[in-house]
Amino acid sequence: MTGEAWFRPKRFGYGATPTNWKGWAFVGLFVLVIVAVVLVSIAKAIPAWLTALIILALTGAIISFIKAKTDGEWRWHWH
Repeated sequence: MTGEAWFRPKRFGYGATPTNWKGWAFVGLFVLVIVAVVLVSIAKAIPAWLTALIILALTGAIISFIKAKTDGEWRWHWH
């Protein structure tokens, strides 16, 4: 994916962190989606294992997008 980076590699550890409002908005939207999934699961009496599976699938789906919008490579950082 080309364009402006929304995330940068973390200074310590593995992964990325938001660098601008678009990255933070994306993270905030993801949190709201997860909260909505949990609330709907409670209201509809969906089993906890299925709710966990849905959340895991959503998390896995956004990782490639975040990697594409990261300015740099995801690797373990010690410095």
